[in-house]
Amino acid sequence: MSGLLDKAKDVSKDEDVEGVVNHVGTADEPKLAKEKGTGLLQKASVAETTSGGSKKGKTTVKASGGTGPAGEMSSATGQAGIALGFIILCVVIYMVWDLKNWEGIIPFMLLVVGWGLTSWGFKEMKGDWNRNRMTAIGIAFLVVSAIPYFAAFSWEGGNVRASDFEIDEASDTLVFTVYNTGGEEATASIEVAGEEVWSKSGIDAGSTGYSDVEAPLSEIYQGSTFNQDGNSALTYTIKVSAGNHEWEGEVNPDVLERTVTAAGVDMIPVTEQEDEDPNGQGHTETTHLGLQMGIGIGMEKTNLNRGESGEGQWDAYIKQLSSDYTFTIVITNEGSTVWDASTVFTVNGDSMTSSGGDSGTFTTGWMELVMSNSMDTTQDEFGEDVHYIPRDDFYEGDGCYKTTLTITHTISTGGSYDSFSKTNGFHYYWEENENRDSNTDYKPAVTC
Repeated sequence: MSGLLDKAKDVSKDEDVEGVVNHVGTADEPKLAKEKGTGLLQKASVAETTSGGSKKGKTTVKASGGTGPAGEMSSATGQAGIALGFIILCVVIYMVWDLKNWEGIIPFMLLVVGWGLTSWGFKEMKGDWNRNRMTAIGIAFLVVSAIPYFAAFSWEGGNVRASDFEIDEASDTLVFTVYNTGGEEATASIEVAGEEVWSKSGIDAGSTGYSDVEAPLSEIYQGSTFNQDGNSALTYTIKVSAGNHEWEGEVNPDVLERTVTAAGVDMIPVTEQEDEDPNGQGHTETTHLGLQMGIGIGMEKTNLNRGESGEGQWDAYIKQLSSDYTFTIVITNEGSTVWDASTVFTVNGDSMTSSGGDSGTFTTGWMELVMSNSMDTTQDEFGEDVHYIPRDDFYEGDGCYKTTLTITHTISTGGSYDSFSKTNGFHYYWEENENRDSNTDYKPAVTC
């Protein structure tokens, strides 16, 4: 069989092994034949033989990928790398959008990690490190992560913009961020109903491209942005300029909805129940200890139901507003004051402090009134403390008892404005209930 090229080395004798390649044919007609299996043949080349037909044939076989376990594992790890890189890119986009709260080096380093993981993932799937592919991935990561940064600017007005409005309750200021890449100091102003109420110049963005600015509420606040029906009442317009660049927008109306218009009180009877029969089958003796007080202050939503209708509860739905104000509280019976807290309660945002040294927090518009110097304490069936005004401090017999809250809005300079009072009450039948016989039902309080 002279003239035959050397056979390619037989990889396996087992006919079940995939990818066995034999080189058959003459020196004049060399060819490759795959006898068994489905292995992927990526490249095969045959060197030319000598003119004499001697055995100079040489076969080079290079294979990659495949459908075996190793190939499947590379594909899975590659996909995991790409997915993790994409997740990191999303984190970077968020951090760039909120860049003022992050050091710039942090999103940059994460971007490098994400780029490396994605490139490695493609390497696992494709089989090699490809410079062009890695460069393309890097450019794509840079472009995508830069979108939120440039989105912070107004393309129509130039490289200036204001956003991120919030209230600092500690300093009673409107805080916002001025973005400025124009290279010049910026000027910001706020207008209400076409009249400028505040301005500041010389705002330096520095090397970061943004600066936090504070505007005192005592200067800018002209009233709530929404009325009681939830419709727009006032618009606060902010203008920013730097050199030839100008931008105009609206202050987030939610942060300037601060004028409370509704107030009321829960006056819940606190009682002790004693059953005359040890087995619970006899007449129950009821003793009224006093009133538990809950304070509701904010804006009443007349189209919504509070969802609570227990005895002595005010049925209004209150929307909580963060604001600055004081309130006082008194209880009257038949027009005469029977209890006076003799305390001024000061609210800053949603936190309350009193001249008597007590404190509390409004949650969803409501706060339990606690006065350590003029209230007694008992426990409910769950072991929780219940604070109440003792009966002897105000009760003059069955009748209509009303609570009046007087609200006065305040400003950080010590001034006040827009004072108003709200009254609600209940008719109580405590003496009648305590003297009833076993055949008479308990008579709950009704509004009056």
